[in-house]
Amino acid sequence: MPDPARPTLRRRIALFGAALAALAAAGCSRVPRFGMSAPPTEPPSKEPPTWFVADCWLGTEDVVPPHKGKAGGSAAGTLTLATGVFEWRVNAARLSGPATVVGFYGPAATGSNGPLAIQLPLPSEGEPRNDGTGAGYERTGTNRLTPAQMADLMAGLWYVSVSTQAWPGGEVRGQLKRSTWGVHGG
Repeated sequence: MPDPARPTLRRRIALFGAALAALAAAGCSRVPRFGMSAPPTEPPSKEPPTWFVADCWLGTEDVVPPHKGKAGGSAAGTLTLATGVFEWRVNAARLSGPATVVGFYGPAATGSNGPLAIQLPLPSEGEPRNDGTGAGYERTGTNRLTPAQMADLMAGLWYVSVSTQAWPGGEVRGQLKRSTWGVHGG
């Protein structure tokens, strides 16, 4: 006796194959896995970027020569390439005493010292963050860079240093580099 399920199975396979062929013909096989995307209206821009974002963590281990300590901080900035305007933010906390010099230095590679390029206002003149032993300050500002300074910053040859009376050569330091903040899968 023939199996009654056989013709039904053949019919389903034939219908499934026809549906796949129709989808492929309609171009649906090119739909992205996670939803529809609009077709590109123009080719991707070959224009160079209009700004450069740099950041770093400040620590005692990056000072030349390195030392042990509890001080730390961070720095970040955005350089507008057309104008050379560099907007920055520097945080420092848990310093051994009041900052005596804060600045951007360079050109200098990681592990070497460079000249003071831009002296920043002292963190104590900035906005206080926290109280007690973890006290810190944040300063923000804007400077116009020369083309040579812009090239050095974008090449990773600038660093931020915060000096104190106990550490006149720098209590904390961080080498500025292209920011990867917000970049996933890197």
